[in-house]
Amino acid sequence: MFRPVQLNLMENKARYFDEINILRAFAILAVISIHVSAYFTRMDGINWLAALYMSIDVLSHFAVPLFIVISGFVLYNKYSDHIDIKRFYKKRLKSVLPQYLIFSTFYLAATYIGSIVLAKPVNLDVLHIIYRYLTGGCFYHLWFFVLIIQLYLLYPAIIWLYNYCDARGRVLELLFAVFLIGVLYNVYPIPDIFILGVSTQILGVATKFIGYVFYLALGMTIRKRYDELLLRSVPRTSLYYASLPLLCCTVIGIFGYAQKHFNLDITQILPVMGGYWHWLTAMINPLYYVVIFAFCFYISLNIVSSRSVALKLLEKIGAYSFGIYLVHAFILYVMVLALPRLGFDWNNWLFYPLVCIITLVLSYLSVEVLQKFPYSEYLIGSTR
Repeated sequence: MFRPVQLNLMENKARYFDEINILRAFAILAVISIHVSAYFTRMDGINWLAALYMSIDVLSHFAVPLFIVISGFVLYNKYSDHIDIKRFYKKRLKSVLPQYLIFSTFYLAATYIGSIVLAKPVNLDVLHIIYRYLTGGCFYHLWFFVLIIQLYLLYPAIIWLYNYCDARGRVLELLFAVFLIGVLYNVYPIPDIFILGVSTQILGVATKFIGYVFYLALGMTIRKRYDELLLRSVPRTSLYYASLPLLCCTVIGIFGYAQKHFNLDITQILPVMGGYWHWLTAMINPLYYVVIFAFCFYISLNIVSSRSVALKLLEKIGAYSFGIYLVHAFILYVMVLALPRLGFDWNNWLFYPLVCIITLVLSYLSVEVLQKFPYSEYLIGSTR
């Protein structure tokens, strides 16, 4: 179905967009925000600080969907037509697979050493270790690389389908279809299977891409119609009005977290919802993120046009975002082990801002150092 042919000229003459690195910066800042604010789950109950953490966490969860939208945009910018599949796979997998394997090994060793130091049990079973590599389970944030590898492997099929629909004026129908499939996937997740008598999520991990194809296709559509979108002026009042659904969806997200982590019974507060709560959140979340994408895009265009100091800083953070994603979790892991011993933990109002800033600064400096080593792109990706 997919003929390996010569790459079209678009691969060699891909257009550059300043705002993309700004969007990457927003996404990686949101990733750090998620991983710091998530410590509300260790709090004993709901208070004002826990509610603040939950609201920040809900707002920040646009991070991975935005990274996928950017991936769809960039891939379509470079590979919009026929693809030399062998060359495409070699280039794309080279950009993520070595880094994933190196950092999986690093995090696996770090957590094993940490467990030994803390006198916790360590599972050295070979099959268990292989399972963790296959599923992005060597550390909590590495699942993203399994997802992006899946999307890269599927991209030739996705671009064929996208171009097929585009040629017939059916892109909106395609977006709606993948949106609905993603909703159904999130409402009815793939069940665990038993391997050697142990329950595993390997099928769920292998199908993770289903919940994210909508964002990839959205990024492709934005790139396809980018110039047309730029010509459309959006009044500021529209953005103000958009803040209302953002507020409502954030409140819904807080209720969802309260139900999951603090055993809050939603039906007592919203009895009309009953068993429809999961459906509501599954359908709202993608639309919620799209509104946040619009805000991020609007802000990024203004930052690019201003040519301010913020532009240079965010451009650098965006260029380093791949490496920051890889290293920040280790820095946060060490801090969260050390800080509570000094009497400073998630129950302190300064925990979130200080830990976020320290994690970002140390991650940035780490990437700054690592990118000076030979072949650093195989460790932290390209920082251009």
